[in-house]
Amino acid sequence: MIMIQLKDIIDFFNQKNIPVREGSSAITTIVTGGRNIKEAASSEITFLSQKYAGTAKKLLKECRACLVIVDEEIFNSLAETKFDFTLAIARDPKNEMAECLSHFFISEIIPTVHSTALIHATAKLGADNFIGAYTIIDENVCIGNKCVIEPHVHIKKGTVIGNHVVIKSGAVLGGDGFGYAKQENGTWKKFPHFGNVIIEDDVSIGSNTCIDRGALGDTIIKRGVKIDNLVHIAHNVVIGENSLIIADAMIGGSVAIGDNTWIAPSASIKNNLTIGENCTVGLGAVVIKNVPDNTPVVGNPAKPFEKK
Repeated sequence: MIMIQLKDIIDFFNQKNIPVREGSSAITTIVTGGRNIKEAASSEITFLSQKYAGTAKKLLKECRACLVIVDEEIFNSLAETKFDFTLAIARDPKNEMAECLSHFFISEIIPTVHSTALIHATAKLGADNFIGAYTIIDENVCIGNKCVIEPHVHIKKGTVIGNHVVIKSGAVLGGDGFGYAKQENGTWKKFPHFGNVIIEDDVSIGSNTCIDRGALGDTIIKRGVKIDNLVHIAHNVVIGENSLIIADAMIGGSVAIGDNTWIAPSASIKNNLTIGENCTVGLGAVVIKNVPDNTPVVGNPAKPFEKK
């Protein structure tokens, strides 16, 4: 178990010019990690975001954590209240919680290639990668630097992966898409897939997610995209930078998704559509028409969401 003194965490925030109001708890308190504000123990840190501002006083009164990160508005509303714990006053408490926990409690993954991984002789791997047990990397795959590829991943031929990419267990990248041409006799002939999957830098791909190769073009996942578990991305899809694709979403073939767009859990997007930039596709939405930039859509069929 990693154990850090509360003093070390206070110093961490001081170095980032984040104001700290020390409580009566000893700064030699040993901090063992972080937890949500309702469950945090006296050896843990937590944060309180604006969405809980209405119940902030009650939550903080009942809180047992040794340090709580709050924003300035919440702090000012409680400035005269005394607490046993230490308060750190940050512009974005959730982000600072993530930064603090990552700094003190997340160990760097040691680059290694597991002995059971199967890597084709023509595959090209950059430096400082982690390749997990029983992962398969096929011919002509190209992988950049400092990637983490967990056990039981299959990366199929020709797939191109950038730097700082994380691929979790069970994901399959670069398989043929579901493409068939109907014959005169009513049977189906498989349409050959000659395209690749291209994964740009800083992408995360969740467990048991499938990303199909393009048919006559490429499937492209752009820089900074985060894809959750159990997502299906069909052939020739293009997903714009910093977009989020959440669990159980289904993206049909040849869909183009703009930058900074959020696709919520269990959403389905019909093939050949365009989803603009800065859009939100709501929980379980079924999208059958193009979505303009800056538009939230919900429902089945999905329609623009209007606040009443």
